[in-house]
Amino acid sequence: MGHTIPSGHTLFQRDLEHIAALLEGDFPQLRGAHLFITGGTGFFGIWLLETLLWANEKHALNLRITVLSRSPGKFLEQRAPHLRGRPGLSFVAGNLTDFEFPAEACSHILHAASETNLERSADWAQRHLTGALDGTRRLLDMAAVHRSEAVVITTSGAVYSPMDSVVDNLCVEGPAGIADYASERIVYGQSKRMMEILTSVAAQQHGYRALIARCFAFVGPYLALDSNYAIGNFIRDALANRDIVVGGDGTPLRSYLYAADLVVWLIRVLMRGRSGVPYNVGGDEIVSIGELARTVAKVAGRPDTVVIKGTPVPGAKPSAYLPSLERAKTELDLQVSIPLEEAIRRTMEWHRARSGKVV
Repeated sequence: MGHTIPSGHTLFQRDLEHIAALLEGDFPQLRGAHLFITGGTGFFGIWLLETLLWANEKHALNLRITVLSRSPGKFLEQRAPHLRGRPGLSFVAGNLTDFEFPAEACSHILHAASETNLERSADWAQRHLTGALDGTRRLLDMAAVHRSEAVVITTSGAVYSPMDSVVDNLCVEGPAGIADYASERIVYGQSKRMMEILTSVAAQQHGYRALIARCFAFVGPYLALDSNYAIGNFIRDALANRDIVVGGDGTPLRSYLYAADLVVWLIRVLMRGRSGVPYNVGGDEIVSIGELARTVAKVAGRPDTVVIKGTPVPGAKPSAYLPSLERAKTELDLQVSIPLEEAIRRTMEWHRARSGKVV
């Protein structure tokens, strides 16, 4: 059955097998590798961990995976007891800016950690810049010491910031002052851009490959439902049999990539990407937020439960957060293989299975 969750994993077997099939030509190149993963306890990280452990078992890759975590014990006890004692999997306790390097050299580094501002704290911008830049420098120092083969930095579509305004082919100066430059979006996006630059410069000096994955919007098991992700909020409300409420006018445009495809894209960037060249990672099915809410409601079997609070401004151009995928598709032979509606369905099935409901 497609809904089965194999022993030692928390993801559907069909998703793990789907990833393994698409990466059949890539996984053998990781045989005997030692991967160091930051953010391994988050949405990206858990998908990467379970995928790599599955591939390790199925293909006898002899992989070693080391995960950086502030509190490995808490993670293994509360969130991932199924990972305790897994062959080849170890943890380093520490912060990104000052962790101790593993004793054994790491051949590949995947930097998937990111600091969000869910608590809306006033010092978030400073903390984020420190973590993003000093943390990236720490990883790059390790790559140099370990003579690593490749470093993947997951950044964000937020690097394409409002400061990059072009109107009628003329560059416009952008923000007018400190309130703009210190805003969460600018700090987040520009720190990600600096991570890309730091990694590319260090790679030139030390000879490893610098891989850049600019990540947009995603959906799938383990995506936070109570965070600031519209699709997660909509799925949360649908699962609770509540109305799906769109706070704005529903016109902003988005696209979403299912987490199984996300892992395929990240591993393909790691294995085949050009050093120092950014690759957008995201979906290719453009939907408005209003359409997204209606799709979630439809999948939940409750199509008449969407409430859109705002009213669109006639003639106004909708805001958009959409990646061009041409480079990834052309250079890395990548495709979006799981449509949005199916991605939403699988995500909801997983949550129902985890809560003990029949899917």
